Amino acid sequence: MPDFFVARLGPRQGGPAASNVLSWSAMLEEGRTDAAGIWSIPEAFLAILFGAVTCDGELAAVEHEELLALVHRSRALKTLSTRQLSDLNIKILERMRGSDTVLRDACAALPEEMRAPVFAHALDLILADGELGEDDADFLNGLILNLNLDREDVERIATVIELKNRY
Repeated sequence: MPDFFVARLGPRQGGPAASNVLSWSAMLEEGRTDAAGIWSIPEAFLAILFGAVTCDGELAAVEHEELLALVHRSRALKTLSTRQLSDLNIKILERMRGSDTVLRDACAALPEEMRAPVFAHALDLILADGELGEDDADFLNGLILNLNLDREDVERIATVIELKNRY
């Protein structure tokens, strides 16, 4: 069994072990934002997570804590400085207020390989408070459609996240 984790989750062959291949800090510095309504990858990712924790109209303390923990734990998000993260938060909130297509636009901006992971994060955040209400379910259904996720992938992710949040 340990071989599975080493093979699947260990360092990549032929590359540096500590290298971060997804530096969102660099993406923001390259100026990949604000192009006629197009979301940058960091903006899209965080907008979806913000949507997940606020989709029921309130931000539970446990959801806020889980979102902060995700920001501190994520390899991609850790590349952002406090200032960049703050600027991103402000920009996302402004864009969320002015659009009714935020979820669709944010999902469209994500590369294919990030779609299942962002769904897993969103589901985990929504279930953090131990409740799945109608607004939560509506958000998740919209997310699944906008991310164009495969039913089997959704079921696998949901099984694991539900198990994780059971106790």
